[in-house]
Amino acid sequence: MRELLEPIVIFTHVVRAQGFSAAARKLGISKSKVSSQISMLEQRLGVQLVQRTTRSLSLTESGELLYGHSEVLLRDLDQAIASVQDLQKEIRGVLRVGITQAFGAMYLMPLLPKFMAQHPELELEVSFLDHKVDVVAEGLDLLLTMSEQLPLGMVARPILDCEFVLVASPDYLAEHGVPYHPEQLNQHNCLVYKSEWYEHGNWEFSQGDDKYEIRVKGNYRVDDAPALKDAAIRGMGVVYLATYLLEDELSNGQLVQLLPEWQLDHQLSLQAVYPRRQHLPPKVRAFVDFVRGHFGKDLPA
Repeated sequence: MRELLEPIVIFTHVVRAQGFSAAARKLGISKSKVSSQISMLEQRLGVQLVQRTTRSLSLTESGELLYGHSEVLLRDLDQAIASVQDLQKEIRGVLRVGITQAFGAMYLMPLLPKFMAQHPELELEVSFLDHKVDVVAEGLDLLLTMSEQLPLGMVARPILDCEFVLVASPDYLAEHGVPYHPEQLNQHNCLVYKSEWYEHGNWEFSQGDDKYEIRVKGNYRVDDAPALKDAAIRGMGVVYLATYLLEDELSNGQLVQLLPEWQLDHQLSLQAVYPRRQHLPPKVRAFVDFVRGHFGKDLPA
């Protein structure tokens, strides 16, 4: 019966417009298509629906009966479409967000009460995810990630760029000495970030036009950046860390910045990742705009 939906819609518009030509203009189709669709509908139903004259259009008893039902059908359909459109305009429902763990715990979680207060009809589900994420398979609307390998078929919108510093504890440096050039890192125990898809074992430096890359070695690799920071504080070695992880450790002397005259060239940014679609749900757009509005392009203070 689904093949009758189009001719029934056309029939209803013919009755509403009181004519084939007016209905054709309303629907943006030819008058001949209107006529052929009405004829096909009558043939399929085995009844005459419309009495046609050169000056007027009237309905048969069968036409009146069908029009009564089809008018209700179209009104319900119009209401359903309007409801869906209204839902798309409102920020409500459930928003499922995955967040890279270290940054999320330190900086995003404190912001969420403000976001929720702005959108009281919204429910928020947050997952801390530092593994390689399939956004669709895990049922997420949005992923905030610092991964350098983004999922295929996704939109990635940058939130902020991260800067890095090289640090070690005073105790470690007192025992092993202070490196003054990247090549001297060969003599040090370097703590490396390693995940299931990535190992940050090549450290890159630049000083003007002078560039240097070293494949570091060490006895400790872990897939959690705060754990690397903790290991460095405990004197286990030298580590290459994002500055957002070092709120107090440099100022209170727990860690010391090394090679300050060298620029660390590792590129990493926090990105909002979501499925590519024609119409981005307002709840997703609102969350991304909120986070971007807070952080912009700068690292948190």
